[in-house]
Amino acid sequence: MQEPLLGAEGPDYDTFPEKPPPSPGDRARVGTLQNKRVFLATFAAVLGNFSFGYALVYTSPVIPALERSLDPDLHLTKSQASWFGSVFTLGAAAGGLSAMILNDLLGRKLSIMFSAVPSAAGYALMAGAHGLWMLLLGRTLTGFAGGLTAACIPVYVSEIAPPGVRGALGATPQLMAVFGSLSLYALGKYGPALLCAGWWEGWVPPR
Repeated sequence: MQEPLLGAEGPDYDTFPEKPPPSPGDRARVGTLQNKRVFLATFAAVLGNFSFGYALVYTSPVIPALERSLDPDLHLTKSQASWFGSVFTLGAAAGGLSAMILNDLLGRKLSIMFSAVPSAAGYALMAGAHGLWMLLLGRTLTGFAGGLTAACIPVYVSEIAPPGVRGALGATPQLMAVFGSLSLYALGKYGPALLCAGWWEGWVPPR
């Protein structure tokens, strides 16, 4: 004999039962969500992964422009363009190996902060480049910074994240790296069109 879908209403029947009290794990999760400093620290840290993803594909729109450059010091041949694109990985390998020492010597937080130095120096060299060697050195330095952040940031995030949100926050470094690459591709495709459209002219003060 089949049981009815709805049981008989006994003396203990309650149409709107009260929710059980939250478990200690649930209370810890709520407390974590209310602690905005954890999320702020994670966001600040994973900006390094964003920069890594951005630098990883930096050469995608830059190499075609350098191959068409009329400046003989910046014009790249096929072989030079190949070096310009791939030397990043040599710097990244050096940065990843350095993280094995710096993570314990300086700590994860200071190692992440230190990575901003070679990153800024690398972009400055490429922005003011007057020859191939400056392009290659700048690319190597940004690769070093990227390898360092890729090794340090996931460790740092996993250490500061409470158990309730460790999985969610632990996924953010890779997500930000992907967003960094996507941003560079978007700038490479739509940036020149926006500049040619003259949208920025209204922001330039009159002479």
